[in-house]
This record gives sequence, structure tokens and C-alpha cells, in this order.
Amino acid sequence: MSNKIKPSNCDCNCFEEKAVDSSRRDFIRKASTLTLIGSTAFILEACGGGSSPTGPDNNGGDTGGGDTGGGDTGGGGNNGGGTGDTGYNFDASTGTITIDITKIYQSLQTVGSGIVLSGSNTFASLGLIVIRASNSSVRALSRNCTHAGFSVNFDGANNNLPCSQQGGSHGSIFNLDGSVQKGPATRALTSYNASINSEGTLITITQN
Repeated sequence: MSNKIKPSNCDCNCFEEKAVDSSRRDFIRKASTLTLIGSTAFILEACGGGSSPTGPDNNGGDTGGGDTGGGDTGGGGNNGGGTGDTGYNFDASTGTITIDITKIYQSLQTVGSGIVLSGSNTFASLGLIVIRASNSSVRALSRNCTHAGFSVNFDGANNNLPCSQQGGSHGSIFNLDGSVQKGPATRALTSYNASINSEGTLITITQN
């Protein structure tokens, strides 16, 4: 049996319409196939089928250690004989003590106040007494009592410097300038060169 379409004797154009419809269906089928293939390729690309990008956020460019380097946290404050971060420095080679009273021993900002420094971090075996004598001056005295060599302390309540040994044949007391207030000591305490800068922040003490 033949599959050919036989033309009819009618005056209509139904045969031509069937032929056009058949060609249109073939075009739509092919176009749909191409669209499906293209869509599949797009989906694969969007889902990471290709290589991933390596922008600045992925290659370490923005997470480098530039801001966390040691530049701001180095030990520069300890160089050049400065007081360092603690505010206190003793240079044994020159016998020089520097005290930044904005960082340590802040009581020395007040006139009439005093502190006691141990001998382990000064040039004096028993240590020093540092007194803020005025707005523009300080005083540094040996703690070595001139009577029998015992240590002398700072007494802020009585504004004097008593020997640690009281009673019996001892009990010397010294004034804040180091002179004898009460015996048996007869000689003043040894004093050392001491100064404060014009800003009233840095005290310097030297052995000689």
C-alpha cells in the first residue's frame, strides 16, 4: 500500500497546509533539541563544571599579614637607654637610673612624696630613697644609715626617714633632705645627683 498523499480534486489548499505543518513540526523539534542541549551546557557551567575563579579573596591577597606584622609591637621603647614599657630603667654600665613617673611610681608627681628602691635594681647596695622635693626638683638619698649601716625607710606620715633599727643604741631619724633629725647618727645620708625634666615626667639619677 502506497504512503504517498494523493492530491485531491477539490479547489482547497489542504495538501499544501499539510506539507507546511510537517516542515514546521520538524523545525520546532530541532529547535527544542538545540535549546535543551544549550540549557544543559549552561546548567553544567553554573554548577561548577569548569574551573573555579581565583580572585583576590581566594588567593590570599586580602588576608596577608601586613597589618599584623611586628612593626608596631617591636621593642623600640627599650633602645637608646630609654625607660622601656615599664617606665623604669637602670643602666649599670653608666650608673644611671631613669624613671618615667607617668608609667611607674606615679606618686612622685606629688610634691613631698617619696619611694624606696631596692638595691637589686640600683647602684646602691641597700637601695635608694627618691623624694619629690618641689615642682622642679627631686632628691635621691642612700638608704644606708650613717650610724651602723642598717637600711633607712621613707615615712610619709611623719615626713622623715627613720632607720629600720629602732630602740637600744639605734633609732636614728633623718630629715627629707638627708640631714640628721635624731641620733645616734651624726652624718647626713649620702645624696646622689637627681633631676626631673621640664615636663615633670622623667626623673634621672646618677651615681656621681
